[in-house]
Amino acid sequence: MNVHAEYSVFLVDDDKMFLTSLKNSLQQKFGSLLNVSAYNTGEECMEHIFQFHPLDAPPDIVILDYNLNDEEHPDAADGMEVLKELKSISNDTRVIMLSGQDTLQIAKDALKNGAYEYIAKGENAFFNTENILKNAIEEIKSTRENNKYLRWNRNMGIFIIAMILLDVIRYLFTI
Repeated sequence: MNVHAEYSVFLVDDDKMFLTSLKNSLQQKFGSLLNVSAYNTGEECMEHIFQFHPLDAPPDIVILDYNLNDEEHPDAADGMEVLKELKSISNDTRVIMLSGQDTLQIAKDALKNGAYEYIAKGENAFFNTENILKNAIEEIKSTRENNKYLRWNRNMGIFIIAMILLDVIRYLFTI
């Protein structure tokens, strides 16, 4: 695990060759910016999310296959079930849904259930995933910066109020 990575990404796909290729592609493209973990089932992914210490955050981004039932895991939850569970735990996690089925209904359902984006597996899947991942990272970065400034403004507001109260108390004791 790369402790210096700025963003955590979970990959979930039952196709081990696709999963390994995607992981290698993302590590090559983004380097130490990402901490990429790969899982073969949604259950395995969720298990690792629940292993996070309460003070740690869930992954920033999950790239999730829609169809997760293979011969090894015939009873595995499908991607839509995992998406719903992920969003119930962390609404901030961006979930990019992947599917070998290029159907509008699956894309609509995924987006309706909180997916950040939907990608059909095909010859452009890696390229599309990288571009969508860049957008998600920029959005997360912007949100983190905004939160940092909001915390700073809140702390300065508290400091200013405390100074005013100290002045009022000092004034009342000098009367």
